Amino acid sequence: MVQVDLPASFAIGQIFAFLCRDYLKKEPSIFLNKILGPFNVYLACCYAPAGMFLLIGWPAWEVMYKTGWFENPFDKPLVAGAYVLFGIIMVVLGNIGFILAHHWYRKGRDGWVIWGSFLGVFLTVLPFFLQWGIWMNIGDFNTVVEQGLGYSFWDPPFFKGWLAIMGYLAGTLIIMAIWLVKKGNKLEP
Repeated sequence: MVQVDLPASFAIGQIFAFLCRDYLKKEPSIFLNKILGPFNVYLACCYAPAGMFLLIGWPAWEVMYKTGWFENPFDKPLVAGAYVLFGIIMVVLGNIGFILAHHWYRKGRDGWVIWGSFLGVFLTVLPFFLQWGIWMNIGDFNTVVEQGLGYSFWDPPFFKGWLAIMGYLAGTLIIMAIWLVKKGNKLEP
């Protein structure tokens, strides 16, 4: 969900910086550090595609049924552009989270990274509480919002697709986190 994916990317940047903080505290270059490249590969090839997959497959669900505008990008350059912009913003917010955390580590403000991580996670889960249960209905905007219909989150094809992409996201997230802890912290500036 767009409202979830965007703050989550910031949170991931903060949390991944936390995992390799020993290296970041020693690294003077915020923009040329050795972690930023692999982190951007992760964002571009693992994190952003998960959100894009759901936006392309179930656009009304991905925006929590706030609008039907995203429903059909065919022959609508602004809608197609919004899809691309969503992918770009996920990568940019992840970088902002990571670079900001690195800056805070260089300034000795370690606690700010913890607060930044908590803020990112809080903003990630907040839409679920503000729109309680809306994610359990699957369909286009008209079906779910205007007709009060739709099918269950647990029914195929949505659940199978969601499970596959979340499995991919969780697996790559774990692999990246392990790499940051085991290898990232052992890098020398």
